[in-house]
Amino acid sequence: MGKQYNKTEKRRRRAAYIERKKAKAKTGGYKPKVKKPVKKKGAAAA
Repeated sequence: MGKQYNKTEKRRRRAAYIERKKAKAKTGGYKPKVKKPVKKKGAAAA
């Protein structure tokens, strides 16, 4: 059970993840992460 088997496992997991993501997108539950702007500590004190 070497590298080749690991590849198949990885493909299965990836396919399952994509299926879940698609299903969630249909229901409207999927939103891509958006990074919030980081507040600078020096600006608040000034």
